[in-house]
Amino acid sequence: MLLHLNHSTYSIKLEKVLPSYFEHLTKIAIGSALALSLFSNRVEAQTAANSYEKLGQKQYSQANFKEAAASFRLAIYQGAKSPSIWLYLGECYDRAGEVGAARQTYQTIQKHFPGTPECAKAAEREAKLKQPSPVASPTAAPSAASPKAAGSPDQKGLIDRIYIVPPRFGHAPVNLSTLRLVRMLLTGLPPTVYKILDQGKTNIYLTPNLMDRFPEVVGTTNDHLGIYFSQEHGRTYDHDIYLCERVGTGPGTDIGPVLSDDILKEYLYTFLAHALNGCLEMPSNDRQFIALYKQDYNHLDTSDLRLHAFVAPVEGVSDTFAALCANIMGSNAAPSELCSRSFPRCRAWVAERIKLLSEKK
Repeated sequence: MLLHLNHSTYSIKLEKVLPSYFEHLTKIAIGSALALSLFSNRVEAQTAANSYEKLGQKQYSQANFKEAAASFRLAIYQGAKSPSIWLYLGECYDRAGEVGAARQTYQTIQKHFPGTPECAKAAEREAKLKQPSPVASPTAAPSAASPKAAGSPDQKGLIDRIYIVPPRFGHAPVNLSTLRLVRMLLTGLPPTVYKILDQGKTNIYLTPNLMDRFPEVVGTTNDHLGIYFSQEHGRTYDHDIYLCERVGTGPGTDIGPVLSDDILKEYLYTFLAHALNGCLEMPSNDRQFIALYKQDYNHLDTSDLRLHAFVAPVEGVSDTFAALCANIMGSNAAPSELCSRSFPRCRAWVAERIKLLSEKK
């Protein structure tokens, strides 16, 4: 009887304890699930932030400052908080000519990241914004025998906006054969493309090397590409294109021989494609283009290493757009030909978009 009573007493006590015990376990489980969900969301946001930051660094290294600024903003929205990404953003605005946005970004850095190297750089660059920045005056290319593009009288403006950057560091000047090659390529552009680039006030600077135009890059590296800036083939700064006739051989001021016509052509078309994207206000970000990109992507063998640049996460879309534009302009380089075959829907959309927008201009 005592055993029964004890057992009953134990059962009664257990019945009272179990509900609260299981309720406690339930709360723990729910709390753990919420914590896991929040952690997962944070991880996804951090992954996205890292992707956008890497994309922004790549676009920055290619001098696509408007696109880079958009990528850095998205990285910040996803939670990136380092002062370096804010400094990148300020420099993008600065180089894109958006002085007000650059000044505000530099002030934000000084307010929220005092005492950091980025704060000191931001203060220095904001001070420079208040003074008129010196602009190097390139030597204009000879305009005699300037051909008309596509036979239209209003299309000689772009041809006349080719400039020769004087050499520094004992470099040889740009060859006239390079100038003739660039003139020939511009003359052969589709009239619609030429019109957009012309009305967008695109300028083309032919330079022995980037260091001849930007001497401050001597000895500095492009961390994203893993090379010295002097080893780049050129850049597009907004609507200004810099094409290098030679590339650097190391950290100093030595440069190699004149690049072949095929290499110069390939890079000029690429830089023109980025300028065209800017003149058209970034159609590479258009929802229709991205939707067509996904359709073409679904029909590809993404294990094909030749397609790596075009199917890479995040930046694959912009690289595809640039390659398609280059092909439409006349590039027959293997990458642009492959891209056009692999993304037929995208190519047709880009060609039609260029035609429609040129008619509006």
